[in-house]
Amino acid sequence: MGWFFGCKLHVVMNAEGEMVNTILSNGHVADIKMVEQLVIGLHTKLYADRGYLSQDLKSRLKEQHIDLITYHRKNMQSIELSQTDEYHLKQRNKIETLFSLLKGQYHLVTSKARSIAGYLAGIYASLCAYQLSHKNKPSIQIMTSVD
Repeated sequence: MGWFFGCKLHVVMNAEGEMVNTILSNGHVADIKMVEQLVIGLHTKLYADRGYLSQDLKSRLKEQHIDLITYHRKNMQSIELSQTDEYHLKQRNKIETLFSLLKGQYHLVTSKARSIAGYLAGIYASLCAYQLSHKNKPSIQIMTSVD
């Protein structure tokens, strides 16, 4: 893929579009390695993309009372999802909307910092501005179980 320098912002978002937890990691750290730190203290269903597929991770999260729901890869055995889980899994694009808002409306720009302190201050200023805002949050209508 080429070279990558910097960091990644990992976010857990609730149905109201609020950030529940965030973590910054080095750019070379795999997303899957950050999940357990992101969900400390949560007891919920976690909807994620195929990048988080791992039976080992799923079983470790199950011990913490967290259900990891992902689609399966084409070369894997099909996993039967409830209608509710299927619906919520399709709502994952809301997290991309959150990142678009952070970049566009809340000026999350990481390329103009002159120091590490300025870099981190810019990131956390954008996160705080988003959390304090009461408009334009990408919410998800909760679907109750029909199974």
